[in-house]
Amino acid sequence: MASTLATPTDRRAFIKWASALPLLGSIAAQDFVQKASAAVGKPASDNIYTRLGVRPLINGRGTWTYLSGSLELPEVRAAKQQAALHFVDVVELQHAVGRRLAELSGAEAAMVTSGAAGAMAAATAACIAGSDPARIWQLPDTTGLKSEVVMVGGRSAFDSAIRLAGGKLVLIQSHEELANAISENTAMVYVAVPTEGLEQALAVTKKANVPLLLDAAAGIPPIDNIRLYAKLGCDLYTFSGGKGLLGPQCTGLLFGRKDLIEAALANSAPWEGAVCRPMKVGKEEIMGCLAAVEAWMKMDLKALYREWDARARRIAKLA
Repeated sequence: MASTLATPTDRRAFIKWASALPLLGSIAAQDFVQKASAAVGKPASDNIYTRLGVRPLINGRGTWTYLSGSLELPEVRAAKQQAALHFVDVVELQHAVGRRLAELSGAEAAMVTSGAAGAMAAATAACIAGSDPARIWQLPDTTGLKSEVVMVGGRSAFDSAIRLAGGKLVLIQSHEELANAISENTAMVYVAVPTEGLEQALAVTKKANVPLLLDAAAGIPPIDNIRLYAKLGCDLYTFSGGKGLLGPQCTGLLFGRKDLIEAALANSAPWEGAVCRPMKVGKEEIMGCLAAVEAWMKMDLKALYREWDARARRIAKLA
């Protein structure tokens, strides 16, 4: 599926749009056309993709999965290469990386998942089955278990991640409906970003003692969002690793309460019989995702945004 550079009519909208583009992460001070040609691997005969008959493209659309997400940071590629040299216990690794992510975010705990959708599934399973081995084995059959998931804003293109773990969708359109939608069968409340009324929703779910999952898949940058949602008291929140974070495309991040993260781990790979066992994430991707977060924490963001702004202006002149 081909993609072309957009022609913006409003510079501010263009700059906001362009800030997420992996294209801008690869264009330096050289002439745009020359750099873009190099980025797609010309001459085409000497490219790992073109040898298979696959055409590299200039990504003018953004960090979309069907366009292979984003281009990994150099730190991510280096971490993956180092991680590939050793065997490790994946459960031990997830706990160790989770502790580091918790330290960086202020959340109680964290884990690396197979994308933000994988985090949605793991979070749903955690909220339904907890860490009980019998209940974990039972999923996605939820007989006798709380399994309703209230979705604020209605259905999304990604709610199959909730349903495949056994979640039964209860659809509402606004935060004002939330209190009445929660029942004794509610296992979790799902809210997507961008959204208004998050604090209002949290007040309702805290009172009802029901965990809230915030889906902020495209919420990085800014990297400060990993701290913001912990401060707001979100029980669980997730980001994509392969979008603006510029980490491995097949990863995501799940932050939140320690008991819920432990339950999410118990419902995921490598545990045999867990409903999310197929959503495996390898040691290379786990370390690569952590490397991406750590790299963003060290960046001079003001300088980065000035550079992006300059590049966007230059592209806009060419459009």
